[in-house]
Amino acid sequence: MRSTSPLSRGPLPLEIGGRTFMLAWRPAAEWTTVQAEMDVLRFLDDDDRTVVGRMILDGTVRSDNVVGSTHRVLETVTGRRWWEGWRLLSMSTQPEAIGHLTLAGVDPWQRSAYEWCAATYALYTRHADEQGRLKFDLQLSIPPRGYEDEWLTDGGDDPATVEKALTAWMGG
Repeated sequence: MRSTSPLSRGPLPLEIGGRTFMLAWRPAAEWTTVQAEMDVLRFLDDDDRTVVGRMILDGTVRSDNVVGSTHRVLETVTGRRWWEGWRLLSMSTQPEAIGHLTLAGVDPWQRSAYEWCAATYALYTRHADEQGRLKFDLQLSIPPRGYEDEWLTDGGDDPATVEKALTAWMGG
């Protein structure tokens, strides 16, 4: 079983409906192909994918439970809130970003999603001043529409910190 460290390269547990399925370690290149939460399920072996599909169709587990499980996996592999990791993975595939990362010798087939996200973050913030970094961090930290409650309840940014960041970003 894998530790919860995003640097681990062991199998990763995916808990759905009270069952634990194991995902084999995947390089960052494969994680960049995740376009929707259910895409994570393709990383399961065929038998486990069939079981999860049956669980959803039979009503044993709701699709929102599966989505929550995939969010936890994204958080584990990227070391960030799921939407931040997902955004960084997506940003890393932009032509200019992939060009810089490739020229820097960062190979997405050899790196974990955690390392790849860290390299992408470093690329996008390397020339930013404090205000620019705050702006980037704030934009990265805003959850997708419909998930605002997770931002408020995940133990992350408190409202005073967010307000201070917004004030600094707006030049106040």
